[in-house]
Amino acid sequence: MSKSPRSAFAYREWIAEGIMVWHDREADPMTENAAGAVRAAFEAAQRDDLPPVDCYRAGVEAWRRAHPNQTAAYAARKAVAVILAAKVSLRVDDA
Repeated sequence: MSKSPRSAFAYREWIAEGIMVWHDREADPMTENAAGAVRAAFEAAQRDDLPPVDCYRAGVEAWRRAHPNQTAAYAARKAVAVILAAKVSLRVDDA
């Protein structure tokens, strides 16, 4: 059994013989209304020289304030997705 190259949050659709299209099921986390608060909380914790775990925790707490009906695990996944989308970039070297 081979592993799928896409995340568990994606599905594929056959549109023609031999042609497959991938669709993401979840929207870009940066478009979420809580994204600004998550980034601000994370950055404030970084400015206060808190350990990384506390910086992420601050982002998760900001998400949970905006979405109190969500489970802690789901809120953590969404908040970390926002932080990583804002903070992580891929660098492609010209060959």
